[in-house]
Amino acid sequence: MKIEEKDDIVIIDGFEIDGFIDEKLCTICKVNLVYYEDFDAYFCPKCNCWTEKKCGDPDCLYCFKRPEKPLPHK
Repeated sequence: MKIEEKDDIVIIDGFEIDGFIDEKLCTICKVNLVYYEDFDAYFCPKCNCWTEKKCGDPDCLYCFKRPEKPLPHK
């Protein structure tokens, strides 16, 4: 898996997202978490899982459109 950050864009195996690579580590695999700006949430790029659940607000502009997995190609 290749991960790089350029000007507020994170590129993971060619897939680009708005966000940044954080210093926080995944509790499972110890890889740096990535902040995904479109969904206002952190995820682990190796485990391909969100680190937090969707909020319970039905009017939330982020959670309603958040996919089950952060990276579609994994």
